[in-house]
Amino acid sequence: MNNQPPSAPSPALQAYGVFSDNINQASVQRIFAVFAGAMERKFTHVHLLFQSIGGSVGDGICLYNFFKSLPLNLTIYNPGNVHSSAVVAYLGAKKRKTSARGTFMIHRTGSGSQFATIPRLRGIEKSLILDDERIESILKEHIKLEAADWDKLNLQEVYFSGEEAVKIGLAHEIGDFSPPFGTLIYNV
Repeated sequence: MNNQPPSAPSPALQAYGVFSDNINQASVQRIFAVFAGAMERKFTHVHLLFQSIGGSVGDGICLYNFFKSLPLNLTIYNPGNVHSSAVVAYLGAKKRKTSARGTFMIHRTGSGSQFATIPRLRGIEKSLILDDERIESILKEHIKLEAADWDKLNLQEVYFSGEEAVKIGLAHEIGDFSPPFGTLIYNV
């Protein structure tokens, strides 16, 4: 019979990272690589400062799905601006915090159509409709807006303060990215 007291569980291994860039294929690849390293090092919780004005719809949705399926805890922080497709990616995190001074912006998908032929315009239209449907399904899964606010989205960009974001469910709480003194911070 073993009379030794049970050993205390080891504290969660936490990592801290910062991301400030557009949402595009290159930045998504960097995020994949950093998170692969975090999992390889057996981190169980990643805190990610996430600053972005947005970018590609497909890459934002890819990050949303990636963040959502991570086998570790992810707390994501908006320190200033999370706009456009970055909002979609942000919604994939298990825990979402925003600075009281942070802002969020959503809008309908857009595309340049200069010098497009009629068949190309039809293809652009189909692509825009599909992107809007994909984004709206993710937004509606996480945030609660009045019908009038959804209608506004058809006409203009819609902005939210940090406090408004918490009220509608976009963020879970007001909180700042604050790694402990001496912590290694990874640049993503």
